[in-house]
Amino acid sequence: MVEAITQESIYQPVAGDLESVIAELANIAAKAPEDAPDNAEGLEAQLAHVLATPGKRVRPALTLLAASLWGQGRGELPIKMATAIELLHIATLVHDDTVDHADTRRGHQTASKLWGRNVAVLIGDFVFATSAMYVCDTNNVRLVRRFAETITELAGGELNEIYTAWQPGVTLEEYNRRIYDKTASLFCTAAESGAVLGGGDDQSVEDVRIYGFNIGMAYQVYDDLLDYSATSEQLGKPAGHDLSEGILTLPAIIAADNGAADDIYRFLSAPESARAELLPVAIDAIKQSGALERTHRVANDYIEKAVRSLERIPPSDSRDSLVTLAEFVQTRNY
Repeated sequence: MVEAITQESIYQPVAGDLESVIAELANIAAKAPEDAPDNAEGLEAQLAHVLATPGKRVRPALTLLAASLWGQGRGELPIKMATAIELLHIATLVHDDTVDHADTRRGHQTASKLWGRNVAVLIGDFVFATSAMYVCDTNNVRLVRRFAETITELAGGELNEIYTAWQPGVTLEEYNRRIYDKTASLFCTAAESGAVLGGGDDQSVEDVRIYGFNIGMAYQVYDDLLDYSATSEQLGKPAGHDLSEGILTLPAIIAADNGAADDIYRFLSAPESARAELLPVAIDAIKQSGALERTHRVANDYIEKAVRSLERIPPSDSRDSLVTLAEFVQTRNY
């Protein structure tokens, strides 16, 4: 019997270092200044909630695995960089949930729901700034610059999503740029930074960066697919959320070109009072158009490209884990 792929088995080559990252996140909360009055929840408790929200830890694991590909990327610097990567990811989630007025994330209440939007924005800022301090600890100007570029790309992706919301006719090119900025850019940085700290040569670093790009693009395409095919309980957030917010992702873009445009655009152009009635019609039209199957093929294509990009990397347990990570992303159902 073939054993099921688990995160623990994928992360096994860097399990100790990943535990160090998780411990570092807890330590950040513990060191936060206690500046709240006795009857209020202070920053330490707020950070502890935000930093401990369950996640797959894919991005820091990617940094650590990439750093260990050549047998020399263990130790303090990859752990610092992986911590920075996870902090940046968490900070974007806090801000995204605030912008989206989201009440839950992975089954837990969001910072904005618990403490209000003003506090949530500032908590996100605190985590952003802390992530920058960790990447500075690597003393690598290349990585500091790439990290800063990633922050601008993440912000650009979210702004693009806001600007194109409720707009019909979003193109595939616009969609691809958006998901690179908001998701794949951080995967690229996670992979590239690990390869740099692990001592990879220029070609190897580029190969690993390409792996990160394709894994990141696939991850977001699968996420957009699951928004139509998974339940709210599986997602930890409302299913069909993107379209309900006027956001066209790949299934809707494909469906609009495949006979469902009228139902989709009728929903987008409807007054707010009529949207609740029209949303299920638009979602059903997307499902009936064959768009979900085509979206799945696009995501699988990215996975295949990710695996091929590792062909020149020397065999190792860490490379095997990166290949298995691609398979894990490919089979995720929530």
